[in-house]
Amino acid sequence: MKKGIFIILFVCILSACTQQGNKNNSSLEQQEGIIVDIKENQNGWNQILVVSNVSEGDISNKKADELIKMAQEKDGAYYGFEPGKYEELEVGTHVIVYWDGSQLDSNPPQRGLEKVEIISK
Repeated sequence: MKKGIFIILFVCILSACTQQGNKNNSSLEQQEGIIVDIKENQNGWNQILVVSNVSEGDISNKKADELIKMAQEKDGAYYGFEPGKYEELEVGTHVIVYWDGSQLDSNPPQRGLEKVEIISK
């Protein structure tokens, strides 16, 4: 009887841990787009500005304020990351970025970069 209760308890705990792990992986939000700007901030974080539904031609020869306006109109966002990470990222790179769903209320919003997939350079 004690063995049966122990086995049931073990299965329940294992199931709960598995569900928690799956929840964490699936809880990330994502955005696909083009990196239109990269900032090296003095506060110890770098940022990329990602905008969906634009091409490299749309962003070439644009000033910073024009890129921000484009991001505001096309649901773009800044993604912050630690210096030294993601050094391969360049303006014009097509990416999918992942974040935890939280963001600072700014326009464009600012989010923490959890993961990035490079689609093409």
